Amino acid sequence: MQRHLLSFLKLGFITLIYGCSLQTQAQALHQNTPPDPIQTVITNAFKPLMNQYHVPGMAIGIIYKNHINQQYYGVQSITTATPVTPQTIFELGSVSKIFTATAGAYAKQQGKISFQDHPSQYWPALKQAPIDQLNLLQLLTYTSGHLSLQFPETVKTDQQVLSYFKNWQIKNKPGQYRQYSNPSIGLFGHLTAKAVGMPFTTWLEGTIFPQLELKNTYIQVPSDKMKDYALGYDSKNRPIRVDAGPFSAEAYGVKSTLPDLLQFLKLSLHPETSSPLMKQAILDTQQGYYKVVGHDMYQALGWEMFAYPTRLETLTDSNTEQIIFESNEMTTHFSEPRSKVFHKTGSTNGFGTYLFFVPNEDFALVMLMNKRIPNQERIKAAYRVFTELKNHPALK
Repeated sequence: MQRHLLSFLKLGFITLIYGCSLQTQAQALHQNTPPDPIQTVITNAFKPLMNQYHVPGMAIGIIYKNHINQQYYGVQSITTATPVTPQTIFELGSVSKIFTATAGAYAKQQGKISFQDHPSQYWPALKQAPIDQLNLLQLLTYTSGHLSLQFPETVKTDQQVLSYFKNWQIKNKPGQYRQYSNPSIGLFGHLTAKAVGMPFTTWLEGTIFPQLELKNTYIQVPSDKMKDYALGYDSKNRPIRVDAGPFSAEAYGVKSTLPDLLQFLKLSLHPETSSPLMKQAILDTQQGYYKVVGHDMYQALGWEMFAYPTRLETLTDSNTEQIIFESNEMTTHFSEPRSKVFHKTGSTNGFGTYLFFVPNEDFALVMLMNKRIPNQERIKAAYRVFTELKNHPALK
């Protein structure tokens, strides 16, 4: 009986937290003042996803015409019913790749690497291996030809990682096909760290994150921040957090908060506010290097890029199984779009992330949740927020 009562009270508390984001609106109505239109649009677009997919907690942030709006829903742990707050740390999954790309572009600006360098220049053990025919840009843009999405399950140790790359064989000519790959960008990050002379985690946490003014972004969450580290939940609502694996730091290991990611997107919208080296590094990540044949998606560095204006179908098409899991022909023969849209999804087994920004509209959106839901659902909700805000009469 006590156990059932406790569960009932906990559920009621969680429901109360879910409803907290609506409190401001209710107060505004009671006081005969209009609710914040940005808050209303965010809630209407994302709250249904929490209900549909039973997501415990979510944080949504918007930058629009110099206005920043943050909304926090639900809990970071079902067990403790701790509410999601600006301090809550979420796993970013493959959004981590944007930071790996930014770190590489920063090292390039420092003169530490060239994107035309080959792996053995920084890892001599790979000399004469087929993978040494690739250059760093091809590793960073997944255009090796056919490096797989993940390492084989048997690859766990540093020696096994080295053996994997030494024994890898070229299937398609490098630079002609894109196959999304953790080992590919993972190797790029590893080589960049060797070039700057320090472990990758040290490089990101000690140099790149401070340069970006990120105060609560980590690969290894410090012990005094563990209380803020949300629990993720799998499809059966079991608590889970990401395990470290080969090149996990480089490919999917970053954890962060909503305010930090909004800071990062603020710099992405306005690189001129960064230091000179970081400004150019950010601009480098926003350049298209390849275009997927038959699709309207360009591969930038970390980011997936599109011409603006962009249809919703174009964005969702970039996250189909064909694009994520298969090899797709690429071309370098294209005109760089004058106006651009950028986005990136990320997932671990217990978390889902989405970043989206449109420089011409001074718009950016961050979505963080402690459960993984389909990428297309995240994209649809974000696109709805963007279009509704852009056309909202009160925000003209």
